[in-house]
Amino acid sequence: MKKILLVIANYKDDRQRLFDEKVSPINKRYCDKHDFEYLVSNGIDTGRENPIWQKFFYVKKLLSEGSLVDGDKITVLDADMVFVKDEESFETDKSFSYAIDNGNTHCMGNYTITINEWSKRMIDLMLSEERYQAYKDRELWQRWAEQASWYYLCAVLEHSWVPFLNLPNYGWHSHKDKDYIEGDVIFSIEELEEHIEIRPPEWNTTLLEEESSDYIGHMLQKYNIISTKKENTIIRHFAGGQPWGEEYFSEE
Repeated sequence: MKKILLVIANYKDDRQRLFDEKVSPINKRYCDKHDFEYLVSNGIDTGRENPIWQKFFYVKKLLSEGSLVDGDKITVLDADMVFVKDEESFETDKSFSYAIDNGNTHCMGNYTITINEWSKRMIDLMLSEERYQAYKDRELWQRWAEQASWYYLCAVLEHSWVPFLNLPNYGWHSHKDKDYIEGDVIFSIEELEEHIEIRPPEWNTTLLEEESSDYIGHMLQKYNIISTKKENTIIRHFAGGQPWGEEYFSEE
């Protein structure tokens, strides 16, 4: 069994230096500790405008090349994420695992996949050109790209003030009245329960109250729907263009 950690980093500003000098060594240390191969890329041509699509396309590329086969595992992280705690390996015995973030989204900023027939079908559906052409002009798809694709596959309500962790079935099938294209797939609750492992925001910490005044202000703090504590953070995600907190870049 092979395990890969994939990160795509291609910044045009000082974040690239921070990634190369601070974040990437932490990723490498995590990989050495948990027997992952570390794969860093500066991007892939997807033919789609939003660069967010690159992560799933790169996983598809590895599958097409035969670099990933059934039984292998791949974990994908946004480049603006950093491991704060590395004691536990981010992998799953199910087909797919991701976290609900502090802003209460089914966030595709990071995820981990066990390669099998179900996950390969899921990847194909996420990237389906037919689905993309049908939905690409919708605001949610333009803003969230692969995350919007996942929301449609699971019929997830775009926003909820009630944490998805507290809703039936994590909010899957909470919004089935979307204008879907004829014949589009919606995963059943039964197969989602069988194949998906949902993690709490500690695995994708996007917002902390004690840090908010530095970059967000009071308007966006209202979206801190699931509050977590800094000391419990496993992976910190500097989402939304917030400054990268260099206090997280421990060399230990």
